Amino acid sequence: MSFRADRGDFSVVPWCAELINDPEYIPSITYSRIPKKSTEDSFFAETLATEQTIRECLTIHSRPNPDLEVPIQEVRTFLNLGSGVNGYPNVCHGGFVATMLDEVMGVLLSVNQVWVKDHRGGREHIMQLTASLNIKFRRPVRTPQIVLTTAKISKQERRKWYITGTIEDSNRQILSTGEALFVEARTDPRL
Repeated sequence: MSFRADRGDFSVVPWCAELINDPEYIPSITYSRIPKKSTEDSFFAETLATEQTIRECLTIHSRPNPDLEVPIQEVRTFLNLGSGVNGYPNVCHGGFVATMLDEVMGVLLSVNQVWVKDHRGGREHIMQLTASLNIKFRRPVRTPQIVLTTAKISKQERRKWYITGTIEDSNRQILSTGEALFVEARTDPRL
C-alpha cells in the first residue's frame, strides 16, 4: 500500500496547519519512508506504511542555520496512526512509542546529512546508530489519531549526537519523551 506524504494531507487539520505554516519551518523528505532495493528502512517504508499502522507521514524541519555545525536543529514529523500499532485497545504499544521517538531522531540526523552534503560537500554516507535511548511514558498514545513527533539536537561532540524528542497530541500535550545518544559509525555498516 502506498502512503501519502504531501503537505495537503495534514494542512486541512487546523492544529497541524498552524505548525506546517510556521515560516521558521520548511517541508522535508522523510527519507525512511522511501522504499529501497537494499531493504534499508523497510520497517518504516513498507511494514509501517499501511492504513492500519502509519497511514500518512509529513516531516518539516527548522530553517537551516549555515553558521552552526549542525545546521538543522529540529524536525517535526506528523504521523497519522491507525489501530495496527496498538498494545491495548485504542492505545499504542509501548515498543511502538519508543520506535516513533527513535525514528524521528534518525530523521533529524538524515536531513542534516543531506543538507551538509548538498551545501558543504559532506560525505555521501554518514551512518549514525542509536547507542542509547531513554523513554518516559507520560500518557497513553491513543489511536487512531494524528501525533506530532519532534526531535531536537541537544549537543554534538565529534562522533556523538545527543538528541531529545517528544510525542504530542492535537492539544500539544506531551505523551512521551525521549533522550538518545547516536554514535557515528567509523565504517558504513550497510557495506
